Amino acid sequence: MTVIHGSRRARMVLLSLALLGCGDGEDDGKSSGDPGATSSGAGGGGGSGGDGGSGGGPAALDPRVEACLRINACDADGGTPVGLHACLGHALDERWAWATIGPSRLGLAAMQCKLAATDCAGVRACTPAAGDFAAACSDKAGSDLCEGDTWVFCDDMGAPIAAMDCAAAGLSCTSNFVAGCGAEPCDYATTPPACDPEDKDVLIECSAAGFLTRVHCPSQYNLVRVNGPEGDEVFTIAGETCGHDEQRGAFGCVGTGDACSFFSQRCDGAVLETCAGGKLGRRDCAAEQPEGQGCGFIQSGQLAGAASCGLVGGSCDLGSDEACDGAVLRFCDAGTPAAIDCRAAGYTGCATAEQGGRTVAHCTP
Repeated sequence: MTVIHGSRRARMVLLSLALLGCGDGEDDGKSSGDPGATSSGAGGGGGSGGDGGSGGGPAALDPRVEACLRINACDADGGTPVGLHACLGHALDERWAWATIGPSRLGLAAMQCKLAATDCAGVRACTPAAGDFAAACSDKAGSDLCEGDTWVFCDDMGAPIAAMDCAAAGLSCTSNFVAGCGAEPCDYATTPPACDPEDKDVLIECSAAGFLTRVHCPSQYNLVRVNGPEGDEVFTIAGETCGHDEQRGAFGCVGTGDACSFFSQRCDGAVLETCAGGKLGRRDCAAEQPEGQGCGFIQSGQLAGAASCGLVGGSCDLGSDEACDGAVLRFCDAGTPAAIDCRAAGYTGCATAEQGGRTVAHCTP
């Protein structure tokens, strides 16, 4: 039997996770994307998306939606917007950052950079044009690299597919087994994981890129992939605090409940219960933000089979297309269809673009 820990194995994670809810243990037959909220404090005043705003006194908006409107308007001015759904889903996607490596990890870091930017110049600085790094990728097919302080991913044919300027986020690009953005260098092969002496819930470990990372155990997820006689099984690890992980043989995110002898996961109503480090961990999905979360199982993508908190059911999901109805932008917000009048929000109108095989909509500067 082979056990592979998620944080030690490279794989791609699809943003917009499909979650099948358990409710009180019964399948309601509905599945949805895994929409979420963006981090707060993202800046922007709901203005035109330009560096100085419109100054026209735009209507008050939900701060997380406001930030995503601004980011997309900035990216659309000379680039390609990622869409409102990708931005709104960042918070739930980011909770899987511990288990995410590859282009999806770069995407999470780049979105965090954009959310922290205070103007359009800062937003656009986070993701320089990938095509500018063709020469650097020419002999790095299927891998990533640092080109100065820019983190670049190359496809299997040796063409650049994504780039992030680490310096725009106040970080440096480092490369060990893989590349990435970080602040504190470390040696992946020799730096052991440890619990933060100032915060018992935080695990500090050295990433494969060679910089220290901080994992907030009560909110982050990891997973293991167990290869047994019946094929691969995926188990979520949703710990509650940092401690000695008997299953990992090192410090990790562990539960605080009864002892458990092997990986397990189940939904107890809206509570996600997993075997984390030799003890059961219980995470109350109903208490998490945004409201309306339940416990369920991811149905598609590289995390399929993993249990997770998320928005279950609903009448729309983040995998759906966005649209413009004149100047009105129509999108999905936490499982509920929503609309924003771009002009009332201080923009000039609404436009659509194609991104990753989907139609995304954005307010125009």
